Amino acid sequence: MRSLLFSAAILVMLSLQACKDSGIITPVDSSNINLVSVYSTNASTNGVYVLPINFRNYALLADGTNGLQIVDVTLVNQPDSVSAYNTDGYANDVTAAYINNDLYAFISDYNSGFVIVDIDDPTNPYPVGIIQIGGFVNTAFVDQSTRTAYIALESGQVQIYDISNLPNQPTFLATVSVGGNINGLYIASNYLYAAAGNTGVAIVNVANPSSPQILSIFNTTGSANDVFVNSNYAYVADSYNGMVILNVNNPASPVYTAKFTGTGQILSVYANNNNVFCADNTYGIENVNVSSPTAPTKVGYIQTNSSATGIFYSGGYIFLAAAEGGMGIYQPTSSADNR
Repeated sequence: MRSLLFSAAILVMLSLQACKDSGIITPVDSSNINLVSVYSTNASTNGVYVLPINFRNYALLADGTNGLQIVDVTLVNQPDSVSAYNTDGYANDVTAAYINNDLYAFISDYNSGFVIVDIDDPTNPYPVGIIQIGGFVNTAFVDQSTRTAYIALESGQVQIYDISNLPNQPTFLATVSVGGNINGLYIASNYLYAAAGNTGVAIVNVANPSSPQILSIFNTTGSANDVFVNSNYAYVADSYNGMVILNVNNPASPVYTAKFTGTGQILSVYANNNNVFCADNTYGIENVNVSSPTAPTKVGYIQTNSSATGIFYSGGYIFLAAAEGGMGIYQPTSSADNR
């Protein structure tokens, strides 16, 4: 059930052109958030992760049947295709981390396991291996400080691997079952937060990753699809129930604090200082000020009437995974971003 395949893989290099004009995610209405550019693909952009590599900025896209796409976003108004690695499955999410001084992309490839790709040279990504897992891999969180990978399955399990020996074989450590369909993970202060669908948010003590201990499960009423922890608060993308704020000062007993009711279906969240950027599916982006966690307030939005499935914030810009709309890059105005 758990095996690692290090057989040769076919590296497919695709040349995809950036498009700054798309009828799919052209804004319909907006306030305090501006469209900068759009990068279109011919698949479904499900997840986005942005980071600097060699003094340039890159967006890693989990692009469904296209696998991993690497896009240079140093010039945010001119996103440019750099390279791609075509996975065998359906790329559902992507993250990245430095392990042993090498940079790796970790792709949650849904029906084809957990794919590890060396991206030290973003123009020439090459596969390191695939952790074959019995089940569908939705998402993952890689703790760079402990060199541990937490892999979330549709079945409600999180599998934990020691990746400290990369590029050699990762070591399976443990499985923790929290129920629900896990679509979001976050690590903060030795605690794993799992957004587990109708089960809600599970908080797991992973101080010893080989022996994870479930501390609490909070039913958020909706369907918990993503979670981001900032200071003592967990911000939960709770689908049609909006964005739920939990006080997690005591992880064994989270306390409901407030809720922001989105316009549509909030599927992903990213917290930065006092702002939580929400990917509101079929609507667009909503910027929620949480300087007063008991009274979250919408301070910006952009309506695109397109899919909005994943969101990332970096360097003053919002990067939106918009499924069939590709990746949109947006800029919140200073008045909304700095409150």
